[in-house]
Amino acid sequence: MNASVGYSGSYGFSGSVGITLTNFDITHPFTMGGGQILNFNWQFGVGNYYQTFNLGFTEPWFMDTPTMVGFDVFDTRQRYYYDLSQTGITLRVGRRLRWPDKYFYIQGMLKYQYNNIISGGSYYDEGTYNQYTIGGTLSRTDIDNPIFPSRGSKLSLNAELSGGPFLPGEVDYFKMQFKTDFYRRLFNSNRLVFYAGIDIGYLAELQQDTHINPLEYFFMGGNGLTVATTPLRGYDDRTIGPNLGRSGGSIMTRYVTELRVALTLDPMPIYFIAFAEAGNVYKDLKSTDFYDLRKSVGIGARILINPIGLIGFDYGYGFDRKLVDGLDPQWVFHFQFGQGF
Repeated sequence: MNASVGYSGSYGFSGSVGITLTNFDITHPFTMGGGQILNFNWQFGVGNYYQTFNLGFTEPWFMDTPTMVGFDVFDTRQRYYYDLSQTGITLRVGRRLRWPDKYFYIQGMLKYQYNNIISGGSYYDEGTYNQYTIGGTLSRTDIDNPIFPSRGSKLSLNAELSGGPFLPGEVDYFKMQFKTDFYRRLFNSNRLVFYAGIDIGYLAELQQDTHINPLEYFFMGGNGLTVATTPLRGYDDRTIGPNLGRSGGSIMTRYVTELRVALTLDPMPIYFIAFAEAGNVYKDLKSTDFYDLRKSVGIGARILINPIGLIGFDYGYGFDRKLVDGLDPQWVFHFQFGQGF
């Protein structure tokens, strides 16, 4: 069983609860022992802002080869400045590569979803739309510790095509997102670590007035636990971007650096962080200015408690609060458990 909880001043508490069976056998579901993965996850926001149900199945060793196949069935409802529901299914296939090295992994997906935009909040087209999406992710992970990495790197490049010249449906866009994380020991100590990360996203409409659903756009602000949101601590959830973050944007960029100091690593990892980050979400290419960033600094702490997971506390100071929501810069508290940055 797994769970996570987050808190922000604008959304209150949000979280997720899930169950994962790591030794499931679809041919003998009551005896187990097949090495397959069955999981159920429920994400929710207090105040009925959103909820998502997801049922997934994964066969990690298909046909006795190192090939992963799986599917996810999902249902989402979100009420923000818009009211949206989504129901669909995703088919997945992935495989670890031998070239350029053994740390590379490739995954493809094919997704169908039925979008019902009940209220567009003056930003989105209301109505029901069929969406067909094909996508792929190329990733590389080479770190020495999944809980407290002290050296190595992670990178991923994701691309999606919805509609366009190859797929049916009423939604037409192309979307890319690149993310990289870098870890380096300081003074050759695995308890003192420098971390740097970059996250860049781009979405392009393939037809004028296409019916792109809100969750495909980029949103930013807060601790990132709110659905479809890129974190930027020191600001409230989803307050950065066009229309005070209400409508999302087509271009996203975020840069983060952290100094991490581990008090203890075993048996209960506890570490402190000092961070500086900057980012923004832009309406389109014409309005994009990569020097126009919302900046913040802060401090935080993490503690891993089994079986609860990683508990985190952050205090962030957003320097550009006036440009975001008109308020004076102030310290913002972020809380989470069950997930890490």
